[in-house]
Amino acid sequence: MNTIENIFPKIISKSNTLVKRFRSFKKGFNTKDKDYFCIEGTHLMEELLKSGNHPSKILVTEKWLNKNRKLFNKINKSLITVVSEEVLTSAVSTKSSNGVAALVEISSIINREFNNEDDFILVLDRIQDPGNMGNLFRTALAAGVNKILLAGGAHPLGQKVLRASCGSVFHLPFERFDGGEDEIINSLLTSLNQFSKKGFQIISTSSHNSCSDKSQKPYWEIDWSIRTALILGNEGQGIHKRIQETFNETITIPHSELVESLNVACVAVPLLLERKRVAYTSISRIKK
Repeated sequence: MNTIENIFPKIISKSNTLVKRFRSFKKGFNTKDKDYFCIEGTHLMEELLKSGNHPSKILVTEKWLNKNRKLFNKINKSLITVVSEEVLTSAVSTKSSNGVAALVEISSIINREFNNEDDFILVLDRIQDPGNMGNLFRTALAAGVNKILLAGGAHPLGQKVLRASCGSVFHLPFERFDGGEDEIINSLLTSLNQFSKKGFQIISTSSHNSCSDKSQKPYWEIDWSIRTALILGNEGQGIHKRIQETFNETITIPHSELVESLNVACVAVPLLLERKRVAYTSISRIKK
């Protein structure tokens, strides 16, 4: 009698063509296979399917198949190839892929239409640290952000970002501007100007202790109920000078002068969730 794992192709060689293809993504994006990216682990697979997206190729171990029957039933069986744990370990970047890895077509994640009714946009200006980028996606999803604009920086489909985001990247539409710095900033400014013409307030963030001639106000003093695009800047340089000069509404998170600045992922939490707090407070008042 066939067990569930015996009905799929089985690979025991590390030199197999498909295994080599997966291995080519271990260091990040594969320029020869640039239309795909790799996800590793059960949780990312769950989040991918939950978002309505699907993998193109899947490597699993027999142990994973037997342990994840419910998830297995949601997957197109023709995409599955069974491998030994040793083979899978050789093909992925993490030691804890826990039995599954998949290739996903990039266009299925990135090319999602934006809604004209969007009213909360997060703009990330050259965020370099993958951990920060992943946490920013996760916080943005929790805060009800409609989409994210990325001015270069860490790629959201890189392994470290995907893991830090806990799969939030799959649920949030994003647009990434690539190229040289001037090209990236020009593209971002064009997009921000378009949002401004649609009635968005464009809000920059600044360290409480930074020197600036611009008027700054605590984040709770702006009107979060209107259409808003919030800009968070690079870990070391902050928001690009050209962006600050174009959009001069600046908010801060007041804090002790003993700390020069806060980590960008930490800054995002109170700012992004303030909109939720304001909305909740308004509803509570109406009920009373």
